[in-house]
Amino acid sequence: MISIIVAMDKNQLIGKNDSSNGIPWNNKEDLKHFKETTINQTICMGYTTYKAIGRPLPKRHNIVVCYDYFDDERVEVRTSLIDVINEYKTNHKDLFITGGASIYKQALPYVDQLLISRIPGDFTGETYFPNFSEYGFKLVETKPKETFNLEIYQRGNL
Repeated sequence: MISIIVAMDKNQLIGKNDSSNGIPWNNKEDLKHFKETTINQTICMGYTTYKAIGRPLPKRHNIVVCYDYFDDERVEVRTSLIDVINEYKTNHKDLFITGGASIYKQALPYVDQLLISRIPGDFTGETYFPNFSEYGFKLVETKPKETFNLEIYQRGNL
């Protein structure tokens, strides 16, 4: 299954430029959820997100999509997000798209599910998750957590 995993506030804010990791909030429970969901899996992110994290995430196969020259022997570098998605769909392997906004927008027409950690509160930042209402996703489950709600959306034709 191809999944987008993302944390956002009620306004779909996902990023803040002047924070240490690009995230507008510090939510340990959501970071734990992200780790538990993606551990021993393949994650795919854009170059900007990779730079914000500053290193490959451990115990995961890290794919970084970069359209310019980029070399880091610690990760798999690819130049086409769509090629990565198609490869994982064809091989029936799980893939987690982990950001940022441009990668999310490109992936929306192709992914099977959205795993959205809805973080309560008002935050400031500059980067928003794209509108996904036109892509046929249906909210199938909301799992209340202590500090956020996990919203699981699946594409209507699954």
